[in-house]
Amino acid sequence: MKNIFRITRRLQSTNAAARMYQLIGGELSPYTAKVRFYLRYKNIPFESVTASAEIYSQFIKPRVGWNVIPVLVTSQNNVIQDSSDIIEFLEKRHPDPSIEPTTAKHKLISALIELFADEWLVLPIMHYRWSFPENLQFLKEEFGRIAFPEYSTSQRLEVAEMLYTKFKSMRDILGINENTGPAIEQSLKELLDELTVHFDKYPYLLGGKPCIADFALAGMFYAHLFRDPVSGFVMKTRAPLVAAWCEQMNGHLPEISKYNVHEVTKNGRIVKKQQPTGADNFCSNDEIPETLYPILKRFCSEFGPVLMSTRIKLIEHIQKNVREGSTKLPRNLGTHDYHLGTASAPRGIFPFNVWMWQRVTDIYNAMDIEDKKQSEQLLSKFPHGCEIIQANLNQCRVERKNNFLHAVLPRNKL
Repeated sequence: MKNIFRITRRLQSTNAAARMYQLIGGELSPYTAKVRFYLRYKNIPFESVTASAEIYSQFIKPRVGWNVIPVLVTSQNNVIQDSSDIIEFLEKRHPDPSIEPTTAKHKLISALIELFADEWLVLPIMHYRWSFPENLQFLKEEFGRIAFPEYSTSQRLEVAEMLYTKFKSMRDILGINENTGPAIEQSLKELLDELTVHFDKYPYLLGGKPCIADFALAGMFYAHLFRDPVSGFVMKTRAPLVAAWCEQMNGHLPEISKYNVHEVTKNGRIVKKQQPTGADNFCSNDEIPETLYPILKRFCSEFGPVLMSTRIKLIEHIQKNVREGSTKLPRNLGTHDYHLGTASAPRGIFPFNVWMWQRVTDIYNAMDIEDKKQSEQLLSKFPHGCEIIQANLNQCRVERKNNFLHAVLPRNKL
C-alpha cells in the first residue's frame, strides 16, 4: 500500500494546473498514440508518463485491475482506461474543437473505421512487428527502455528478452503464421495505396478536420508501422504521403493540405492564404468521400465475416455460461477460422470486438428512416457492409465494468 501512495505522489508531483492530465503509456502502444494525438490536436495540457515496470506493478495493476495501457489520470487522481473511453471522457470536458460529426453517415463511418482500425489492423501491425528478425534489436531496446528506464542498455536488453518472447507468442492467437503472413502483407500494401489516393485529396478521413477514426488509424500506423524498422521502410517507400500524415497526426509536421499554404503580400508580409469556406470542416451535406470506398470495401470484406462469427460464438457463450452475478467475460472465447485472400488460419474469438462493434450498430439504430436508407445504400456497396451495421447484437451486448468486459444479460435471464 505504501508503494502505491509513493507512486501516486510522484505522478502528482507536477503542478496540476499546468498539466491537468497524465497519460500513462508507451511509444510502442498504438492505443496510447491514439489518445496522445487527440490530446495534442485539442491542445489539452498533459504529461506523458512511461509505463515502466514500476508504474505497471505499483499503479496500473492496483488502480485498473490488470496490466494495460493507455491509462489517463485526472488532476483529481481518477483513472480512465481504454482509448475510446478516454477520448469520450475528454471530449465531454473539452468540446472545442469538436471531433464529433453531427450528421448521420459521418457518425456511422467514423465509428466504423475506428472499429476496423482498433480491432482489425491488429493483424498487420503485429505481423510486421513480430515476424521479422530485422526488428529484434530495435524492439529489445524499446521494450527495455520503457520497462526499465534506469537500467543501462546492456541490462535493458537482457530483461527485454522476456517481454519480446511474450509478445511474439501473441501471433498465434491472432492467426498470424507463415500461411497468412503474405496475405497480410499484400492487404496492408494495397491499403497504403488506397490511403495515398485519399490523402492526396483530403487532409483527413472525412474531409478538412479529424474525427475519432483519424486518431485510431494514425495510432495503429504510427506506433507500429511507421516506427518499426521493417514496416517503416515499407510505408516510407511505398506510401510516403501516408507516412507524412502519421507525422502530421503526431504533431511533427504541419497539416498536409493544399490550403495550408502561405504567401507574400504586396507589402512584403508572410500570411496564410485564405481557404474556401468549409475547407477546415467535415465534408458538406454528409458526403462520404468516394476515395474512402476502396478502404471501406477492404475492411468490410476482410473483417465482416470475423465479426459475424464472433457474434454467434459470443451468444453461445452467454447462453451457456453467463448468469446473474457471473457476467464477466474472458478476453478470448476459443478459436474460429478466418480467411484473407486465399489464406486461412484459426484465430481467437475476442468479445471486445463486439464492444466496439455495438457502438456502430447503436448509431445506425438511432437514425431516422431516411438516414438509415442512405446509410444502407452506401454500405450495400461493400461486402458484408449492411450486415455489419444492421446486426442484432441484443443477445450479446457487452459493457465495461471496472475496466473488465461483462455481458449484459437479456431481460429474460434477469
